[in-house]
Amino acid sequence: MDKLLLGWLLVVFVWVHGLAATVHPAGAEKKIIGQDEIVERMGPRTRGITFESAPTTSRPDASRKMTLPAIQFEFNSDRFTQNAQAQVKELGKALQTATLLPFSFTVAGHTDSVGASAYNRSLSLRRASAVKRALVEEMAVDGDRLIEVGLGENYPIPGLAPDDGRNRRVEVANLGVLAPREDKEDTRRRATRRALVIGIGEYQHVSRLNGPVNDAEDIAAFLTRHRGFQESDIRILRDSEATRKNILAAVDEWLVQGTAAGDEVFLYYSGHGFQQADADGDEEDGLDETLVPVDTFVTDDGRVEGMITDDEMRALLDRMPGRNVQVVVDACHSGTSTRAALGDSWRYTKTPRLPDGSRIRVNFPRTRGVGRDARKESFLSSDDSGLLVWAAVRADQIALVDREAKDRRGSVFTRRLLWGVRDGKADDDGNGTVTVEELQRYVMRESEAYCARHADDCTRGLTPQVHTTQDRFDKPAFGNAVRSLGRNANLAKDILVRPSADPAALRGGGVRLSVEPGSTLQLGTEIDVVVESDRAGYLYVLDFDAAGKLVQIFPNRESLRAGVSSRIRAGQRVSLPGEDVGFRFRAVPPAGRGLLIAVVSDRNERLDDLAVRHKDLAVVSSPEAYLVEIGEALRAGRREQPNGSGWSIASLEYDIVAPDTK
Repeated sequence: MDKLLLGWLLVVFVWVHGLAATVHPAGAEKKIIGQDEIVERMGPRTRGITFESAPTTSRPDASRKMTLPAIQFEFNSDRFTQNAQAQVKELGKALQTATLLPFSFTVAGHTDSVGASAYNRSLSLRRASAVKRALVEEMAVDGDRLIEVGLGENYPIPGLAPDDGRNRRVEVANLGVLAPREDKEDTRRRATRRALVIGIGEYQHVSRLNGPVNDAEDIAAFLTRHRGFQESDIRILRDSEATRKNILAAVDEWLVQGTAAGDEVFLYYSGHGFQQADADGDEEDGLDETLVPVDTFVTDDGRVEGMITDDEMRALLDRMPGRNVQVVVDACHSGTSTRAALGDSWRYTKTPRLPDGSRIRVNFPRTRGVGRDARKESFLSSDDSGLLVWAAVRADQIALVDREAKDRRGSVFTRRLLWGVRDGKADDDGNGTVTVEELQRYVMRESEAYCARHADDCTRGLTPQVHTTQDRFDKPAFGNAVRSLGRNANLAKDILVRPSADPAALRGGGVRLSVEPGSTLQLGTEIDVVVESDRAGYLYVLDFDAAGKLVQIFPNRESLRAGVSSRIRAGQRVSLPGEDVGFRFRAVPPAGRGLLIAVVSDRNERLDDLAVRHKDLAVVSSPEAYLVEIGEALRAGRREQPNGSGWSIASLEYDIVAPDTK
């Protein structure tokens, strides 16, 4: 009988609680706030008369936050009530006004304390997401401007009991003017950057080469680690994949058809180069320069078949008007050398021979003179401002595989090109940017020095070529290698670092942050993150890499497992990850600029809860929401303990660069 009565009481409780969830709060709290009031309360602060149409601030302002009580949900659900739908429409209209259009906003969901904490947090996020979804799909608000976050039961309205139904609410806060999201930028890059990288060493019918596939892979790594390309932006053809048919099809489908005006196109080739009789009379020396696909063959009467001429390639490039096109060709552009092979020198030349080393003759034209201006020729030349062409040698010279590359074979030209731009060795003026002119001078010096050491191979010298318009020579050769801080890192500065300058937050002293061995780190370097604090408190450390990905690096599961306390004493110097935790921090790709943030706070249960949820050393899936939650936790701690709670924050920018490989 007692159990039956208890069951009926539980049913009545659930029914009453559900009824309360669907009934709007009384009085003013039922009111739908119109767009004009939303704009007035959420817009930038101005005084007096202003004629300025641009936003007056680009920084977050915690005071520009408002609760929209009419946004209510059905019990235990993310479905809107009728009033909520009307309120979301007013909010959407306000966000699309000229006053609020430049700004980004958080949409934060809250619950009461009825139910499990983890469930309430999930429910509050679903409700915030429902508001964002309605704003995007029904009111055409750009989703990039909205950050949804679920704060659960942790932030009841001051003066209300935690289980009061009025805590089930949605708050909107103006975050200021933010850059586009990293994920949106990445999508744009995937749509507008395309690279085709070709490396051929295992030829089927002519002499083989040792190194071009390594060249291709090194170039692809350079593009992803230093030039912002995604792996999905790059197509690589290695050895047997690089047939004549496949190369031409890839240029056509991947580069020509896959891009549009304003896009960036990169084409790289490392392998044999040759020449054949000029078919249309456009070459002063009577010869077309050619690329040699893997299936190129020599007929019984000595003709070379299956090559790709510069005319064919130029016709494809001409179908890409308005693109920013860069071509790098590491191949011989001549087959006319009459020097005898000395020892194994022919194995290091990038002009094809028969598999036994016998020379292949160029089929010279019978009606025209040959070699009159060969030094002026190249596989491609350019007077087009959208085209930049790098070539390993002149048309009368032979490109070489590098004898000095012992552990990993590669070509003389490609290796020095990467030393110059990737490793910064061509930066003559030390300003951090390698220009076209600087890179040309560098690879020229290095090629000449190589020839001086290997005169038997360099009977005609190595003269790297660059073809572009004159105004390109003082421009970056391959763009800026180091990216600036992304949206998430800058958002962290706005939400966390800037407010920490408030004297009320700094109660107890500051924090100092450093990296050992220094703030410029070569890929692969082991790292210690060092924190010194003037105040006692609890330490939290965040890391943003050059791609904008966020990881909470302390506290983490390994430090917790090793018993490392997050408590830091006043005057203490903490080196992370520590000696006894079983792992090390290391500089890993992507290269570029990153950001470290260290927070030392008084005891804060909300921060502790966040830290435990992100202790796994994995990339935070919703970094913006995580940063908003940290900011809310810090501010709430100070509100609840106005005379005793505070925090200090330090930030440090660092650069990860490619190692010195020479």
